[in-house]
Amino acid sequence: MNQHSQQSTDEVSDIELMEQVAIWLLKLESEDCTEQDRIDFIHWQQQNPKHVEILKQMQNTFEQFSGLKKQSKAIPYKVIEQVIQQSKTRSIFKSNPIFIVILTTLLTSTFLWQVLPTSYWLADTRNNYNQWSEHTLTDHSDIKISGNSAYNVLFDKENRIIELLTGNILIDVAKDANRPFIIKTESAQIRALGTRFIVQHNKQTTVLTMLHSTTEVTVKLANGQSQVQQVHAGEQIIIDQDGLHPKQNISVELTEKAWNEQMLMINLMPLDQLLNILQTYEKQKLKYDAATLHPIEVTATLPLDGTGLKLLQRSLPITVQTDMFGRKVIQKK
Repeated sequence: MNQHSQQSTDEVSDIELMEQVAIWLLKLESEDCTEQDRIDFIHWQQQNPKHVEILKQMQNTFEQFSGLKKQSKAIPYKVIEQVIQQSKTRSIFKSNPIFIVILTTLLTSTFLWQVLPTSYWLADTRNNYNQWSEHTLTDHSDIKISGNSAYNVLFDKENRIIELLTGNILIDVAKDANRPFIIKTESAQIRALGTRFIVQHNKQTTVLTMLHSTTEVTVKLANGQSQVQQVHAGEQIIIDQDGLHPKQNISVELTEKAWNEQMLMINLMPLDQLLNILQTYEKQKLKYDAATLHPIEVTATLPLDGTGLKLLQRSLPITVQTDMFGRKVIQKK
């Protein structure tokens, strides 16, 4: 009897610890997360080896889900539905605490799968906010990455697809007459008809800058209709939930030079869209009201070393302050 009671206590404890891990992971990914929160999380792990054990178990669950990343987001729910349907024919659903622990783990992991940036964590390639790197793809295309970026490579016999989850890439496309080269973001599908261009994506907004030749952009609007437009060398276009915005002319030479010097050159870009890009180069979270800042258009060349906001504050009617959560708050004067 005592042994059975001890076993039940341990299992309940595991459930409680899984809930604690879920709360910690959500807090660490929230905009309100502070450095003190991260320190407290380390201390929480050090309090009991069981804390680390449960944390690793849940992290391993995420790794097991990695095989589902290229499939429908609904798959985790189908898995749960299948488990529950099977359990209805078995008495263990109510009588076996171990099954409850397993199901709770599955439910918790699936919940976290939906609300945490698991797609980013499981991406084929990731890049830090202060990092600049370069890779050669299997088709010999060259891809340069800067800032907080993540993408998946989906190459097969018919297509070459780069799924840009977030961040900034400069693509030099290798020729392959049999397989189109496509960049997919949450906002748009960009088909390369030429060789060299920059794509920047963050928070449902994509910026395409053409350096050579042409791309064809396809956007599906909320009403079900599609927009298709070609963008040529020396042009830049912003794509968001409203679709394709008017194109702006840019200097190809100066834009590419800016990239190579780890700077950003923009022309008549709404401030909120600019901040969207700068966020990928910032360690701290940027907090601002997009609608308020959108009317402010910016033409500038900015360093991408974390000092760009200071320069904007000097030249624009805005203030930049750090709040109690460590976020940089940008407001219109």
